[in-house]
Amino acid sequence: ASRAVMQHLCWLVLAACITPLHALALTAAGGQRLALRPSSRSPALAMGAVRQVTTEEFEAELQDCATPILLDVFAVWCGPCQLMAPEMDKVAEHYGDRCRVLKIDADDEAEVADTLQVRGLPTVLLINDMSVVMRAEGALMADELKEIVDFHFFGGPKPSLLESEQ
Repeated sequence: ASRAVMQHLCWLVLAACITPLHALALTAAGGQRLALRPSSRSPALAMGAVRQVTTEEFEAELQDCATPILLDVFAVWCGPCQLMAPEMDKVAEHYGDRCRVLKIDADDEAEVADTLQVRGLPTVLLINDMSVVMRAEGALMADELKEIVDFHFFGGPKPSLLESEQ
């Protein structure tokens, strides 16, 4: 019985990784359905050096073409997004005013996520002169993000992450 319970829990964890938590429901022992709701109070997603923007604020940011944008499209229920949040803060602190590091909640600003053709979370977009110059899906560490930003915005060497791309 213990192995079956562990297998069931593993499947639930897997489902939580690929399904928005607000779409999941569990049944408690007494048959009572438990709805899982995302918590917007996750300490990993707390505001740091990265500025969270709304649709209107993002559109205003796009008008300022003087500074490139590193945009993190995330959701509060997304585990990899929580992992990446402190990494984005490190990147924002590293670049200061040379690169705007922003994040936008894909659930709260679904229209922007759809317009940007976000299909997985987290999605990182590098935007320069109102054009997306690069996108990546999945969690990236600060060093990987810095290599990508340096390459696309500041003439740095091609990152090892992109070596397989021709």
